[in-house]
Amino acid sequence: MAKSVNRRQFLLGKAAAETHIVSCVAYVQPEMAEAISQAITRTGLAEVPRSDGLGKLVVLIEAPTSAAILDVMDAVRALDGVLALHIAYQHSELATDLQEPHE
Repeated sequence: MAKSVNRRQFLLGKAAAETHIVSCVAYVQPEMAEAISQAITRTGLAEVPRSDGLGKLVVLIEAPTSAAILDVMDAVRALDGVLALHIAYQHSELATDLQEPHE
C-alpha cells in the first residue's frame, strides 16, 4: 500500500523516494544491434534482456525519477544506429514499498 505524503513534506523535499521502472522497445539497424546492446549495457544506465536479431531490442531502465528515465532514453536514442525508442511499460512505486517482504 502506498504511503501518503502531505503537502508540507512534499514542499520541504521530504517526500519518499520513488523507483521508476520502464521497459522500451528500441528499433535499431540490424547489423548494429549487438554493438548497440553492448553499448547500452556498458553504460550501466539500462539493461538489454532480449533482442530478436532483426533490429528490435527490449531495454529496461530503472531510475529514481521520471526525469532520469527520460535522460536515459535520450542517451539511448543518441546512439549511432538507433532508429527509434518507444515506451512499452512504465511503473513507479515508493522505494520503501519495493523493499517490503511480500506474502
